Amino acid sequence: MMARKLLSRQPLDNGLTLELWNLSRPVAGDRWQVVLEARVAIPLTDATRPRQLKENLPELRAALGPEVVFSQKEVRHFIANREVEGLLEEMASRLVSSLKSYLGHPEFPQDLSARCLRNTRKNRACIHREPPPGVPRSGWGPPPGTLFQA
Repeated sequence: MMARKLLSRQPLDNGLTLELWNLSRPVAGDRWQVVLEARVAIPLTDATRPRQLKENLPELRAALGPEVVFSQKEVRHFIANREVEGLLEEMASRLVSSLKSYLGHPEFPQDLSARCLRNTRKNRACIHREPPPGVPRSGWGPPPGTLFQA
């Protein structure tokens, strides 16, 4: 299996960073499953705290962890090895053009953290990152395996 590979980082108008990750892997012979993931990490700060919510920052972090992460994947199956790089470039171009204005909107961080908090309250999946290596999972936001994907 191929390791995750960061393809690019692009600054957004709201100060966040759009990351594009290659998660592709070989499946059979010279065939690949091509996976491109767009991710935007939103640290939970006073600036990104939803204004309409009464929770203070420590309560928000206790519910969601130190940050929330927007993630969207594009997947193509059974792609010939010689076509992988070109397809990744095409997928990246399409993802960036379709997501950049949405993710870069000034209210996106507050809206997403509000949506995550609502989902957590309804016991649904929410966005978060795994704790850094060596940091115990206990107290690190939502249970393992919870992830919101657009």
